[in-house]
Amino acid sequence: MKLTKLTFAISAAALLLGSYGCAPEAEQADTSHADHVAPAVEIVADPSLPPLPIETIGTVETLPERYPESWVLVDEVSFFKMSAGKIIVLDLLEEKPARRIKGMMDKSLIGNFVQHPTRNEQYIMESFHERGSRGKKFDVLAIYDKTGLNLIKEIFWEETGTDRLQALPERYSMAISGDGKLLFVANFNPAASFTVVDLDSHKILSTIATPGCVLTYPTGPRSVSSLCSNGSMLTTVVGSDGQLQSRQRIAPFFDTDTTPIFERPAIINGIAYFPSFTGTMHVVDMSGEVAQYRGSWPMLSEAEAADNHRPSGLSFTDYDDQGHFYTIMQADGAEGTQSHGGHQVWVYDPVAQRKVREIDLPNWGISLAVTRGDKPLLVVTNGELQLDVFDAVSGEYIQTISDIGSDTPLLIHKAL
Repeated sequence: MKLTKLTFAISAAALLLGSYGCAPEAEQADTSHADHVAPAVEIVADPSLPPLPIETIGTVETLPERYPESWVLVDEVSFFKMSAGKIIVLDLLEEKPARRIKGMMDKSLIGNFVQHPTRNEQYIMESFHERGSRGKKFDVLAIYDKTGLNLIKEIFWEETGTDRLQALPERYSMAISGDGKLLFVANFNPAASFTVVDLDSHKILSTIATPGCVLTYPTGPRSVSSLCSNGSMLTTVVGSDGQLQSRQRIAPFFDTDTTPIFERPAIINGIAYFPSFTGTMHVVDMSGEVAQYRGSWPMLSEAEAADNHRPSGLSFTDYDDQGHFYTIMQADGAEGTQSHGGHQVWVYDPVAQRKVREIDLPNWGISLAVTRGDKPLLVVTNGELQLDVFDAVSGEYIQTISDIGSDTPLLIHKAL
C-alpha cells in the first residue's frame, strides 16, 4: 500500500513538472546555450543634458480669509473610526457634488474645533495614542491657517499637567476671548480646568482650575464663564498675561436634578440663551467682564406645554445675524428624550421673548446650524446622518447633501 502511494506521488510530480516545462531534458537544453548569453550593458547618464522639468501634480488653490456666507464647517466625529475624524469645509448651495467640498482638516479622537473670527487661523484640539489605539495618550492643539488649511503649529498639552475635555462635540469646549488675543481650552481629567493660550506667540500661558464647573463661554474682553454642577455659573477673569485675576459666581439658577438645562446655548450679541429640558429659556448676560443672570421666560404656550413640546437634539441651537434663536423641537417629549431630536425647528425673537416661525422638517433632525448674512441658510443633520438644507427665513427645502464622506456629522459650525 505504501509503495502504491509513493508511485502515484512520483507520477503526479512528473506530470506537473512536465506541464510547466521543467523536465530535466529542458534544463539540459537550456544549459547547452550558456555561451550565447548577451553581455550586460552599462547605462551612464549624460551630465551635459539639462535636468527634466518638475512636473505639476494638480492645481492647488487657496480659500478666502473670510469664508462665503453659504459655507459651513462640518465636524465629522467619525464614531466608527475615531482616529479618522475631520473638519469638512462645505458649500451648502453648490449643486455639483464634486465642487461642494472646499477642503478638510484631520481631527483625531473626537477633537474639538473653533475658528478665529478675525485671524487667518483655526484650532483643533485632538488626541493620539503612542501605538495607534493604545499606549500613552498625547493631547495636541493643532493650529491651521484658514486660506490653505495648512498646519502652522502644534502645541503639546503635557506641560499643562492635565487632559483636554474629550466628550461629544461642543461649540464651547474651546473659545476665543472677546479681544481675540487668547484661546481658552476646557480640560477634564476628571478635575475641571481650562488652559489659556496666547495667540500671538502660540504659547501656553496658564492652566486655571474651575472645580465643579466646565466649558468655556467667552465673557467680556478676557473672561471665561463655566457652567457648574450645583446650578451656578463661574466667571474667571484673566489678565493680558493669561494669569488668574479674579473669580465671580452667579447664584444657582437651575436645579440639575429637577429643572436641568442644556449646556449648549446660542450667544447673541453677548447674551447667552440656555433652554431647559422642558422649555424654559434662561438668559445670561456675558457682554461684560463678569456674567450676570437676567432671568427666564417660557418658550411654550400652555397648549404647547400640554402637548409636551420640548427642545431636543445633540447640537441643536444656533442663531442668525438678525438676532433670532433657532432650536430643534420634539412633540410629546418625555424624561430621557432630551437628545433624541425632533420634527420641527422653532425660531424665536429672544428680545421680544416670542416664537416667530416654525419650520417643518421632512426628516427627523438631531443637529443644526444657521449661516451668516441677510439670507441665512438652515442646515440640519437628519436621522439618516445626512444634511438637509433650507432657506432659514421661508423654511423652503433646498437640497439634501449626503455624499461628502461624512458618517457622523453631529456638529456643524457656521463659517466665519
